[in-house]
Amino acid sequence: MTGATPGSPNRPGAIEKINMFRPKSPTTQLLAKMKCARNYEEWAKHAGALDRQSGMDDWRENEVCNDYDYRTVRQRMERLRDLRTTGAWTHLMFTLNEGIHGNLAGMGKATLYSHAHMGTKHLIHQYIEEVCLSLEAIDDLGDEVISLEERRDFFVRASHCFGRSALMLSGGAMLGYFHVGVLKALLEQDLLPRIISGSSAGSLVAAIVCTHRPDELLDQLQPERLTMTFDNTAAKRRSRLPSVLKAEDIARYVQRLIPDLTFAEAYTVSGRHLNITVTGLEPQQAPRLLNAITAPNVLVRSAIQASGAVTGIFPPVTLQAKDAAGQQVPYLPEQRWIDGSFIDDLPAKRLGRLYGVNHFISSMANPAALLFTPNPNAHPGLFKIAVEQQIRLGKGIATHLLRLCRNHLRIRNPTLARWQHLGYNMLVQDYTADINIFVGKRWHSPLKLLSPLPLPQMRQRVHEGEQATWERMEMVRSCTAISRTLDQILTRRGWHG
Repeated sequence: MTGATPGSPNRPGAIEKINMFRPKSPTTQLLAKMKCARNYEEWAKHAGALDRQSGMDDWRENEVCNDYDYRTVRQRMERLRDLRTTGAWTHLMFTLNEGIHGNLAGMGKATLYSHAHMGTKHLIHQYIEEVCLSLEAIDDLGDEVISLEERRDFFVRASHCFGRSALMLSGGAMLGYFHVGVLKALLEQDLLPRIISGSSAGSLVAAIVCTHRPDELLDQLQPERLTMTFDNTAAKRRSRLPSVLKAEDIARYVQRLIPDLTFAEAYTVSGRHLNITVTGLEPQQAPRLLNAITAPNVLVRSAIQASGAVTGIFPPVTLQAKDAAGQQVPYLPEQRWIDGSFIDDLPAKRLGRLYGVNHFISSMANPAALLFTPNPNAHPGLFKIAVEQQIRLGKGIATHLLRLCRNHLRIRNPTLARWQHLGYNMLVQDYTADINIFVGKRWHSPLKLLSPLPLPQMRQRVHEGEQATWERMEMVRSCTAISRTLDQILTRRGWHG
């Protein structure tokens, strides 16, 4: 008989115990330290060490790469630097006017940021820095060199041509606290865009930062301030099911976190453009993007409640507004609205049209979208290809079936027709952006998504958002640097339209 003897390494569990005492590889140790980091500075320290150890620093130093035209980037950078250092201001403005954009010679491709943790090719960072230095140098010129009017025209046109960045927060119910971590991480690095959209749970988180003064934001985003208290009737009945929130619980929660402001008043307070999407209850109603331009007098609180009204769970909402006398009145009283993520979770096209946005950052926590949207940040390989093919196949079949039965359901059952309309539109939406920050876990219990989180779990969700954002931080910093510089100059000079 050849059974394992006491103390034998072949005894069940012995191998695992031996592995516990084996020294971990440097890579594993650094990854563990990154996961346990308490702030971005700590995370970046370990991420930089990992880049050095894995050879990614050498990759960044070598400007040669098939993913972009490095020769064009270098030539243009050197020309800008020569003109700036020699004081050839007219020629510098002319050269900048030839075109400054985030994807010069392909340098804005996401693949260029998928290798190293701390950014991409040094040449790309150097070029972006040179463009920003050139813009600041022109702004600092005296009127005797280049007139103020000429510089104003230059910067307004440059900003219009280059475009702006926006942050889009998807729905997600209790996964919405992931967005809090995203906002907190970007805010701490002074990288939070001034244009923010939100749907469903994302609308509440977006409203928090767009209805408070900048100096209040970090305090407002602390998990302790975001805890939710409500009457736990399910517990009183000794039910084993999670305690699902009611509409009145959500209303009280929104009232506690969000000041009683209209969209126009919110912009005056925060200086940020808040956008909230709502979906019409009936298929004939077009979805709306509410903001200080399209709906300046609508109350933000009512927009949040409408955007979070999950049909079949929370009742549809009639929007509220302030009239000329400052009294609360119904807004479009004949229409009711539901969850904004059903039709336009990430309203990129409308943000582009309203604000000149052409660069988008998404924070994706929508549990329905996560099921059929491949993670664009996943490492390339055969497994990723196989997963993406299965997702595309399943999505294609579901979309085709919903399209086929659309006319039949509309005739036989109006309620089912409404669900078909919402389901079809959820499937055909594009849930990816230029920079994507995704929740890691793809499947969550529906009941738990509608139940308040204990404080430890809320902190964990916020930290997950911070961690996911730290992974994309240098891409955000690099890809938004020029637009942020232009925006700062226009704001400082009072030249914003």
